[in-house]
Amino acid sequence: MRLRRLVALGCLAAVMTAVAGCGLPIDNSPQAIPADEMPLALSEPNATIPSVSRLLGAIPEEIYLLGPDAQLVGRVRYLRPPPTPQEMLDALEAGPASTELDQGIQSAIPSSANLIAGALTGGDLTVVLDSSFGSPRPGQATYEYAQIVYTVTSLPQVHGVLFEYDGAIILPVVGNGSLATSFVVYRSDYAQLVP
Repeated sequence: MRLRRLVALGCLAAVMTAVAGCGLPIDNSPQAIPADEMPLALSEPNATIPSVSRLLGAIPEEIYLLGPDAQLVGRVRYLRPPPTPQEMLDALEAGPASTELDQGIQSAIPSSANLIAGALTGGDLTVVLDSSFGSPRPGQATYEYAQIVYTVTSLPQVHGVLFEYDGAIILPVVGNGSLATSFVVYRSDYAQLVP
């Protein structure tokens, strides 16, 4: 009886040792984690976005703000997949985080703006502007339009942008400060504003 107990304990110890060895593999040197397997919490260690926005499988998307040199700068925001054009506009409306403001990053979009994503037709998104865009500050209109265009065209389904104001499609101001020659504008229309 005692021999059986010793054999049983020995088998149990062997099984426990085998199970304990089935953990993570041990490598002799650090190994890179493929980007598509990187946990969100590790992918942007210096992100300035509140941690609550990283919950529930959120994915990083870029909105565009203005750097200290008045050039467009992409900043990561975490949105639930798949992000919609409206969610991108909402993130843009929220403006810079406090740590971004400390770095001299700002937004030309008025804090009272209510940007609405309209129809998406053939890759061209209509963005409806509210009355806060009726009288942009001198020199700001170019930046307002550029931020919107770059932000929504971060999405793969959006290629160009039309702007609607007071029920009509309008010609926006492009990167060189003049009115666009077409109602649909693209990132290339604001190339002067990208470092």
